[in-house]
Amino acid sequence: MAKRSHEDWAALIQQQPASGLTITAFCRQYKLSLSGFYARKADMTKTSSPKVTPFVQATVTSPTAMTTQAQPGPPQQSICLQHQTGLWTFPCSLPATYLLDIIKGLQAC
Repeated sequence: MAKRSHEDWAALIQQQPASGLTITAFCRQYKLSLSGFYARKADMTKTSSPKVTPFVQATVTSPTAMTTQAQPGPPQQSICLQHQTGLWTFPCSLPATYLLDIIKGLQAC
């Protein structure tokens, strides 16, 4: 069997979902190794994923207006994260573990 080029594998991996076949049936039809198909697909997914920087810019701000009728107290601070998807604002009281989960989620965007 001839060795397939990178372009051949890319074309096969793109054809599989459009074929309507399961990966197993697709590999059987095209006489492909199932483990080889998964390995090439994983390699291509790694190389085609956009590079995401591991950090986002964060700033601490104070709100400019009170929205409640309660006695004025010290202004509440918030955490602002500037990300490619927009500006995200969270209360400082947000547990660090939640903030970490949010940052990890934003890294996947």
